[in-house]
Amino acid sequence: MARLAVVTFALFVLTAPAAHATLRIWNYNDPSGDPTKITYRMTRSDGTVFPTFTLGDGIDRSFGVLTGYAYTVQALLPAGWQAETIKCLGLNESDFTIDKAHATVTLVHGTGPNQTVEQTCTFTNGRVPGSGATGPASSGVAPTVPQSEVSRVTLPKGPAVVHVRAGRGFATANVRLTRRSVIRCQLLRGTRILGTKRVTHSAGTYPVTVALTSRARRSLRAQGLKKATLTLKVVVVAGKATHVFRYRVIVRL
Repeated sequence: MARLAVVTFALFVLTAPAAHATLRIWNYNDPSGDPTKITYRMTRSDGTVFPTFTLGDGIDRSFGVLTGYAYTVQALLPAGWQAETIKCLGLNESDFTIDKAHATVTLVHGTGPNQTVEQTCTFTNGRVPGSGATGPASSGVAPTVPQSEVSRVTLPKGPAVVHVRAGRGFATANVRLTRRSVIRCQLLRGTRILGTKRVTHSAGTYPVTVALTSRARRSLRAQGLKKATLTLKVVVVAGKATHVFRYRVIVRL
């Protein structure tokens, strides 16, 4: 433990005067709520190996990192698990190299004044089907762009959820559309639907708020809960294409 503390201190001392960025890793399990913990390993292009870290379902870890290097993050998956999707957001899509087969992503932090922006990668991991076949990939969970960074981030070409927040009895997703689409938002506890909202919009970015039903709030309060950890599911239907995003949100009751 003493050695780890010294290494961490040295990293922050070096970071302060240099160009820096934030690297954030989110972990989601499929199905949602699976208690399996996933271990991650991170290395830098100069040979630096960071201490491994472990993330549960819906948990993230952020690092203040130096620019001018490439960082490789790999999920060290348990036997019988696979990376279903790896999705990343940052200043440029070309900064990311994703190798889903090896549960690995490489992120390039260049140099220059724009490199203080955040880079976020979300791993959605699940069990390999009993047959041994990988089957169709889950739609996974898309990264959330911090509100302060939205205007500086190059988003994917298709629909995207650029920000999520939750409050008393509701959750809101800011959804980016590239064409006229139907958006359906649901608040889920397991497979149970506790609230739903359906809207149609043209191309643009729109906030969509879904509230808990009165019955759902009464039921949760009757269990002695003051807040509930739920899944916000956002489905975007654009023509024949369907895009699904899932986020873990904590809704106050």
